[in-house]
Amino acid sequence: MSKRLQFLTVWCAVILAVGLFTCTASAFDEAVIGKAENASLAFRADLQRIETEITLPTVADQRLVDLRNALEDIRSKALTQSGTLDDPIKEMAQQVSKLGPAPAEGQSESAEIAAQRKLLGDVFSRLQGAKTQLELVAVEAEQQSGRASSVQRGQFFQKIFESSRSILNPYLWADAGSGLMLFLQRITGLISNWWTEIHGTTNSASASGLIFLPLIITVILGFWWLIDHALHVHYRALSIDSDFPDNTYRLWRIVRATVGTLIFTTVIVAVIYGYLGNAGFLTPRFNLILDGLSSIAMGTLVNGVLAFRLSSPKQRNWRIINIDDASASRFAILATICAALSAASDAFGKLADGIYLPVAYSIGQSALATSAMLLLLTLILLNFRNQRGLSQKMPNQVSYFDWAETLQFPAWVLIVLATIALLFGYIALANFIVFKMFDTALVLIFLFLIHHMTDAAVRTGYDPNSAIGKLVRKTTGWGERAIESAGLILRTVVDVILAFVGLPLLFLLWTVTWIDFRAMTNKAFFGFDVGSVTISPQSILLVALVLFGGVALTKLFVSWLNKRVLLQTRIDKGVQDSVRKGTAYAGYIFAAGFALSAAGIDFSNFAIIAGALGVGIGFGLQSIVNNFVSGLILLAERPVRVGDWVAVAAGEGLVKKINVRATEIETFDGCSIIVPNSNLITEVVRNWTHSDTMGRFTVNVSVAYDSDVELVKALLFQITKAHPNVLTYPEPVVTLQKLGTYSIDFEIKGTVGDIFYGVFVASDIRISILKEFKERNIVIPIPAAVSVIK
Repeated sequence: MSKRLQFLTVWCAVILAVGLFTCTASAFDEAVIGKAENASLAFRADLQRIETEITLPTVADQRLVDLRNALEDIRSKALTQSGTLDDPIKEMAQQVSKLGPAPAEGQSESAEIAAQRKLLGDVFSRLQGAKTQLELVAVEAEQQSGRASSVQRGQFFQKIFESSRSILNPYLWADAGSGLMLFLQRITGLISNWWTEIHGTTNSASASGLIFLPLIITVILGFWWLIDHALHVHYRALSIDSDFPDNTYRLWRIVRATVGTLIFTTVIVAVIYGYLGNAGFLTPRFNLILDGLSSIAMGTLVNGVLAFRLSSPKQRNWRIINIDDASASRFAILATICAALSAASDAFGKLADGIYLPVAYSIGQSALATSAMLLLLTLILLNFRNQRGLSQKMPNQVSYFDWAETLQFPAWVLIVLATIALLFGYIALANFIVFKMFDTALVLIFLFLIHHMTDAAVRTGYDPNSAIGKLVRKTTGWGERAIESAGLILRTVVDVILAFVGLPLLFLLWTVTWIDFRAMTNKAFFGFDVGSVTISPQSILLVALVLFGGVALTKLFVSWLNKRVLLQTRIDKGVQDSVRKGTAYAGYIFAAGFALSAAGIDFSNFAIIAGALGVGIGFGLQSIVNNFVSGLILLAERPVRVGDWVAVAAGEGLVKKINVRATEIETFDGCSIIVPNSNLITEVVRNWTHSDTMGRFTVNVSVAYDSDVELVKALLFQITKAHPNVLTYPEPVVTLQKLGTYSIDFEIKGTVGDIFYGVFVASDIRISILKEFKERNIVIPIPAAVSVIK
């Protein structure tokens, strides 16, 4: 009886422990599951509301931006919530596994274990279901964002390609004139209403406080004048002391003036807003006028200072663009007018929307601003034609932005397109083109100004006698090698940051990415589907453009990597070539992948592509694939590198290129040997410079039998060792090679640091031997047969 009671007690304790453990885990999982399920329901409600709002025909562009941000927020939160379920799912899986495998059919297990297995299985299923629902929410949010983006792009292109009257149509200007009169009337009324409104609400103390506003602005102007005058005297002294000021100072002068003007105008505008706000002079309607005036002033001043500093019409030695004095003056004036026109057009457009002017005025104002900007941009391009002014007057002066010459052709193309658009009534399209051209020029100038200034500062830092060089060495205590490495890292980091900032900024500026372009072309053409892939003219064009753009970007990146990074290091040329080729191959693969993705190919079906490729390889591509893989092996293992001296069955020479399929070897007589890469992997290749460039040379010398053998040996050793390019270790060796019929034959073996100079060293040694033998009357015998012939 006691044993039975003891058994029951132990069994109840086990059941109680299991039950407590299960209840604890279940309670924990219930909380996690409940939170996940509630979040999923809330996300779905938000998705339903957003989906309804996106489909409204009156949804505004800014609202679409807000909805896309909300969808991205839902997507990130859903994925985060889904990630919190990973540990509970793993825990439940471990608990289920501890129970062992489920009984086979026809077998049974204890009721307690079965109940626990069922409970854990239910919890595990709910966790899996909640995670799946959250992942579906993330997918649906991404799809909804794509729909919102599609609607947004559709509205954008509908606005851009909306047709109106041509600029040659007089009715356009008549409507614009009447709209201008209405504009002036409403501006006058707005100012009158503003004055009436503030006259009754502003007390005399606040109004009298405005007297101090001009005084404070005058003080700010005076303080700024003192700073500018001091800097001007400083840079003028530099220009007097040297006709060629330091490039870092030249570039920093531009950045300092532009940023300083931006800070100065921002302070002035902030002071004006602050005083007017405290005095009660600011109203929502009056803010439209004040915002427009401040944006015009800031845009004109900041960009005007940038233009004048770039061209430096009266200071040729500070000019950084390659134009003469007259062209520099014209460029500065035209660019400043462009800046004022751009700011004014944007300000008047916002003001027209704010006072609800008719569409006719907006179209006329846009046509007038576009025509003026088009004329100014044309004059600027003409001003830069056939310009070599700075390089002719100051050939030793470094000029920047010479790369802009390559952009003249696409700029002319855009100007022609904008002109055609104006003539055919596409005012919005022409306005978009010309003003985005100006904005793009500003972005590129800013980015490359930082790029050139960083490069100039690093180069100046390399000079230990420069101010920057002295400061770097004094503060860091680094050696020359460390400073070179730090400069290389700094330039590389700055270039990468500028690329990551500049490229998205340019894409955002033009509001067209490859996805936007695909959406636009899908509306213009119709295609047909083959499986899940749509074949159409626009998709083929899109693939070509994406592939071309990817290849072009890859080439630009490889060129930058080569010039800015690899050539600045002391890495072996073979390693540099491997890095260049590997980067290029990776870029081409990514470009092909993006192109296929743009065409709509689903990479989940890659097994089909791989199968087709396998069939192709089986039917005749073995050699091509073999050579391609061999090329990758050559780049990875580098048994043969660019610049190596190799000997193959076809000949001997220097490796010039390692391409995808074959390697080019140039022989010493100028002949090119094209060797398939597979041959370099599977066949014997003699590589004179595989491990290092050291190599041995051999010189054979014969003397007459009546010569002093020991003297000849010592003399040959002395001549060889005296050559400056012969290494002392291992030292040269002179051996008596053979007792010939007519002569005693010696052999000289020496080592040079660079095998490519071995031939020249051997030649120099032979010449020295002839001179020494002649002075010492040592005879080089001539065979009897040769003597008879002579």
